[in-house]
Amino acid sequence: MKVIAIFNQKGGVGKSTTAGNLMAELSSRGKAVLGVDIDPQSHLTKFLLHEEAETDGATICELLSGKAGFMDVAQSSKYGDFVPSDRSLATRLPTLAGNPAFVFRLREILAEQTDIYDYVLIDCPPAVNALTVAALVASDYVLIPTEAEYFSMDGVCEIARTIEQVRGSKFMNPLLKVAGIFFTRYRSNLTIARDMGEVMEQAAKELFGSRVMTTRIPLTCDIPESQAARKAVKDYRAASKAALAYSALTDELMEEIG
Repeated sequence: MKVIAIFNQKGGVGKSTTAGNLMAELSSRGKAVLGVDIDPQSHLTKFLLHEEAETDGATICELLSGKAGFMDVAQSSKYGDFVPSDRSLATRLPTLAGNPAFVFRLREILAEQTDIYDYVLIDCPPAVNALTVAALVASDYVLIPTEAEYFSMDGVCEIARTIEQVRGSKFMNPLLKVAGIFFTRYRSNLTIARDMGEVMEQAAKELFGSRVMTTRIPLTCDIPESQAARKAVKDYRAASKAALAYSALTDELMEEIG
């Protein structure tokens, strides 16, 4: 089982969109996939829920607090199983994080699912907090979506500091690896987008010992339209550039992590 945290502390870079579309791609290839939504915005949950449905029953809050077991919380979708979240996670986080062992709780839960799933994708919140740390402690890899713009470099440097803090402790996750950085909302006609590719490649090598993936997720209306339809892009418009890009990203990810 490979556990992958999709993380960037900047919002609006496509973390939840990436998680949902990777789940769709992996499940279509016969892989057993679990999505874990630890973002209080719960965008992945909303994407995976049946149309017009609401989160029913226990969520990630009850799972992390020990008030419910994994089988009580996990739900099924057409793109794989998932652990839902809701907005109450934000208000309940201080209480949850008050437990000194909180950051290890998710790792313990996922370790019990090793024989069930091939891939676990964790949709992280756009912040550095106890939830983010718990996700990084539980993960084998980090996948970093970012935009090809100047201020994204600052965000990537902050991500590097967070990851190094987790890797720097033998009690947390010294074996955590960065699977790669990839560009979202990409506009190939902009000079800055092409220039940032070179800058980010050097940063990925120096900061993470990793690389920028060759796949670029284009800025296209097919993505928000597919989200509104609660479909992966490949199911909404199979021949679209975005659908082909997510398929290529999945290929790259699987090749990178083995």
